[in-house]
Amino acid sequence: MSDVSKTTINLPSDLKKELKIMAIREDTSLSGLILKMINEGYEARTKDSVE
Repeated sequence: MSDVSKTTINLPSDLKKELKIMAIREDTSLSGLILKMINEGYEARTKDSVE
């Protein structure tokens, strides 16, 4: 297993609620969904800076 570092973020209540619903629809956890979204955003940003 890779190293994992725990962090805390503050989200508006409405956004957290919508993300929880999205996570349920995607059959994943809120944490898993947020991690996926962060990775996708990171890959998009690093891809843009290489081109």
